[in-house]
Amino acid sequence: MMEQLHEPFRAEAPGFLLMLSGTMTFQSNFQAISCNSGSIHIIRPTATYSVDSISDDARFCGIVFTTDFLLANSLHISGTELFQILSGKEYQFKLSGKVFENFQRQFAQLNALAEMDNGISFYSEIIHHQVMALIFMGGALFEESMENTGIKLDRRQELTARFLDLLRTQFKNERSLRFYADRLSVTTGHLTKVVKQLLGRQASELIDEAVIMEAKILLNNPSVTVAYVAEELKFSDQSFFGKYFKKHTGFSPSVYKQQFRKTKNNLF
Repeated sequence: MMEQLHEPFRAEAPGFLLMLSGTMTFQSNFQAISCNSGSIHIIRPTATYSVDSISDDARFCGIVFTTDFLLANSLHISGTELFQILSGKEYQFKLSGKVFENFQRQFAQLNALAEMDNGISFYSEIIHHQVMALIFMGGALFEESMENTGIKLDRRQELTARFLDLLRTQFKNERSLRFYADRLSVTTGHLTKVVKQLLGRQASELIDEAVIMEAKILLNNPSVTVAYVAEELKFSDQSFFGKYFKKHTGFSPSVYKQQFRKTKNNLF
């Protein structure tokens, strides 16, 4: 992430930077930040960074997550909470001894897993849950901080947060952008514009992604039929679901099921 001192770069995804020892100073959107041993800094997507100095004894580790990963795994994260995590404010926490040790341990385990043979059974699932554990550990720090400081969302952020909350509960039943816009009392054009500005994705794309993600999860179960998935996701018939799935994945549901059985232990 940091190849040269004083050279600006833009973070492409949110994440954490954990200082294991030493000190690092950098600019984030022209705001001076100092990371010392035992602190964790939340990396903000689209923020412009430049590193000013790194001490000789500096050791650090970090991880970033694509926005798609966060959205795809946000079933336990409300839209408002997600927006707080991705908000424009700088967040840095000084960790207590035990919390610091826990973060160190989680990063070490993830690094060890990444160096393992990815041919082992459930390799991608193990990695996935390890990453999610780190996210929730960071979320616990964030939630504790929010109890003391709080964040007020502007109108665009509030609308997008409400859309994410609505999508989380309704995507199995509703795929129409009109439905979401009507429930949020805005036009489809306005909803599309605001979500695109803040998340870089069309609202309709996020709806389709939520449906496809759930369809894949269901299809990955060997005992579940394509007909059941179509019914579960409220498609009028199996044929319509098949065309929808192939349009967004390039595979028919049946071919996807077959392909998953062959490669499920080597996806990561």
